[in-house]
Amino acid sequence: MPLELGYPTDDEFASFVPMTFEAMGGRSEFVNTVWPEGFTKEGQEMSRQRFLFLKKIDPTCKWVKVTDNETNEIIGVAQWNVYEGQKPPEMIVDGPPGTWKDETEKEYAQELFKAYMEKRWKFIRENKLPLMCLNIMTVAPQHQYRGAGTLMMQWGVQLADSIGAACIIEATTEGRWLYEKSGFKLQEHWTLDVPERFKDRPKQRLFFMVRPRTSGQP
Repeated sequence: MPLELGYPTDDEFASFVPMTFEAMGGRSEFVNTVWPEGFTKEGQEMSRQRFLFLKKIDPTCKWVKVTDNETNEIIGVAQWNVYEGQKPPEMIVDGPPGTWKDETEKEYAQELFKAYMEKRWKFIRENKLPLMCLNIMTVAPQHQYRGAGTLMMQWGVQLADSIGAACIIEATTEGRWLYEKSGFKLQEHWTLDVPERFKDRPKQRLFFMVRPRTSGQP
C-alpha cells in the first residue's frame, strides 16, 4: 500500500512542521496569529518546540501521520485531543519568550484563541465524557486527494466509536467536506469575535461541527 498510517516520532516533527504550514497556505488568521511566522525557519522551529512541549505535558494529545511508502515522506498529519478521564481546564494560549513580536500581538493571539475556543469550551462543559477534539488536519498540497485525509479521519472516528466519544471540530471551508463525509454535522458558521481595538484585523470564519457518539446523544 503506497500510503501508511502511523504515529510520528519526536524527531519527525522537524520534517512535517514546515509541510503543515505550507498546506495551510497562510489562509487562516487564527493559525497565523497563534502560531506566528509559520513560513520562516525561526517560526517553524518555535512551533516545533511548542508542539513537542504540549505533546509531552498533555496525555490527551494524540498525533497521527500518513507516510508515502515509496518515498518515506510524511505527507499528512493530524492531532486530536481525547478526553476520557476528566475534562480539560479552560486555559488561554501561551508560549515561550519570543513567540510573538510584542505584547500587543500576544494579547491579540490570546483574544483570538478565546474566541476560537468559546464554542468548544461550552460543548465540553455541557456534555459528558468521553469527548474528542480535532485540532490539526493537514495534507501536503502536492499529495492532496490521494486518501491521506480519509485515513487520518478513519483513525479518529474509529477510536471515537470504540470508546463512545462525541467529536467536535472548528472546521475551515477546505476541510468541511471531509468531516461531513465522516459523520460530522454542521452546528454553526460563525466569525471569531475580538475586542474593538483589534477589529481592523482580518476576519476568521469557521464551521463548528459535531459528530455524535454512536450510543446515545452527545
